[in-house]
Amino acid sequence: MLRRMPLPARIAALACLVLTAHGYAQDIRLRTRVELVVVPASVRDKDGKLVGDLKQSDFTLTEAGKKQTITQFSIDPIPLSAIVLMDTGISEGALQRVKDSFPALLGALSEDDEVALYRFDKHVERMLDFTKDRLQMQQTFEKLQSATSSTSSIGGGPFSTPGPVINGAPVIPGVQSALSSGATPTKLLHDAMFEAAQYLSTRPIDRRRIVLLVSDGRNENSLNSYDEAVGKLLLNEVLVFTVGVDTSLFQRVRSTLSNYAKATGGESWFPESQSAIELYYSLSSEAARNQYVLGYASTNKRPVTGTLFREIKVQVARSGTDVRHRKGYYQVP
Repeated sequence: MLRRMPLPARIAALACLVLTAHGYAQDIRLRTRVELVVVPASVRDKDGKLVGDLKQSDFTLTEAGKKQTITQFSIDPIPLSAIVLMDTGISEGALQRVKDSFPALLGALSEDDEVALYRFDKHVERMLDFTKDRLQMQQTFEKLQSATSSTSSIGGGPFSTPGPVINGAPVIPGVQSALSSGATPTKLLHDAMFEAAQYLSTRPIDRRRIVLLVSDGRNENSLNSYDEAVGKLLLNEVLVFTVGVDTSLFQRVRSTLSNYAKATGGESWFPESQSAIELYYSLSSEAARNQYVLGYASTNKRPVTGTLFREIKVQVARSGTDVRHRKGYYQVP
């Protein structure tokens, strides 16, 4: 059709096409710069029960101190991609109680949930790739039940080894410990968390990514620091739920377990009994699956180079409630 037009008309038509294409390309670039930030949040009342009747207007969200407009809101339950991260360096008594609780852990999962299993102590080992196969999960848990702890935990908790310890090993009074030579203890908690966060990054974005960590919270000689592990968790939008064993009341106040949960929007539990361990599995899966999801487009200016951490705060217009959410995200150029 252009060939039938006079030359000036053809030039004008081509120019129009170029300008239109250029404007369309600019529009695509502009739209791709608008990034939806998604913030899952759970809300509990003063009795610790989940609050499920809040509306979008009940929430206020700020990023780096600047109020943001919540444009997306839902509370629809979604399936989980869960990594069970098992510390096999806890005391034998605690380890046995945790192993005995595995049937309750499987019972806390839904048919649509997928699970992977890691164990860690002096080494980090992935024992089970992500699967929905309950039989495969059960067989792997049974395999873990046959494993023995390579070290014992420092005592103090309800499941701890009684008596004095040196470098995590029990000491028989009057007998010199085999570890009294000053051998450096090793427990790779932060490395295990870092690796779990990396593996969870492979899961679809329409699933909630969580780590269920069962540990005493001790870490020695990890290659990755706590900050590096938390950074990887936040980058991959992973929530951490922790079940603390072999911990004293004093240790719980500043526990690494609580820090991981608080930073990512999860929750931490310190069971005093076998039944409490099993209950906390259920509470963790319930909290992870039934979170409010708040979405917004950040009004803060993107960094020119590098990445910038943006702190997020979520508040609810209802007294007597406790809101849990990840502490922020990393904004890229």
